[in-house]
Amino acid sequence: MRDVARLSRRQEILEKQKTYLFPSIINYYSEPLVLERGKGLQLYDVDGREYLDFFGGILTVIAGHCNDRITDALVEQARRLQHVSTLFPTEAQVELAETLARITPGRLQKSFFTNSGTEANETAVLMARAYTGRHEVVALRHGYSGRSALAMSLTGNLAWRVGGPGLPGVVHAHNAYCYRCPFEKTYPDCDLICARDIEEMIRTASSGALAAFIAEPIQGVGGFVTPPREYFSIVAGIVRKYGGIFISDEVQTGFGRTGGKWFGIEHWGVEPDIITAAKGMANGAPVGATTAT
Repeated sequence: MRDVARLSRRQEILEKQKTYLFPSIINYYSEPLVLERGKGLQLYDVDGREYLDFFGGILTVIAGHCNDRITDALVEQARRLQHVSTLFPTEAQVELAETLARITPGRLQKSFFTNSGTEANETAVLMARAYTGRHEVVALRHGYSGRSALAMSLTGNLAWRVGGPGLPGVVHAHNAYCYRCPFEKTYPDCDLICARDIEEMIRTASSGALAAFIAEPIQGVGGFVTPPREYFSIVAGIVRKYGGIFISDEVQTGFGRTGGKWFGIEHWGVEPDIITAAKGMANGAPVGATTAT
């Protein structure tokens, strides 16, 4: 590493990042913002400049940076009890699970907690495969599920898939991308061909024995793709016809992010068999959840 004694604080941090962090960690802008603190909607860099944050740590900090109520709760819990594993019950974990049972739609009741949305989605797929005794999973093109080997295999976006071919047992269906319809149709005259095509795909590109279908109610990384209201009800019927579990990936759309509802799937009138959550669930703390019936 070069002598950093003559560098500014910002330059020193950037130099150390190049030296000590994986090069796969990319930054926005040719001159990255080196951030030091945040409060509410504002962020501040090491040179004291103030920014209005429209990014929220990738749809994560939904209650504002360093929210006093959340920070106080985190500090209080850290002083009382931190890690004991799941081999011992704790009141905080049970109360959170009870809250999720109350606010999630339909019959969802039991939760398993993880550290991220990627892990929550992995847990959901594992659960669906164990429950059904089947392996194949249908995901959507342009969807995003995380950065593990399985999650990248579920992801239908080349920019977020690395490491060669994905894991076996995943097929990608057309999503309801009306703005760039792959069938070159126009809603509503299209008769939701994108949804109905999933049955054809199951019958021709899979074994026909599904473990699960996983989708974001509104695709985030894919470009905030919002489907017609009928899309998921049609898809859910097809998936369940072939014995699959419906997984709603609420990592980005959960906890009021879409407005008016706790979870994005509630806007479409469909009750999922499993919901996954993270990001805004803990306002940036590493907490994920998989909630099922």
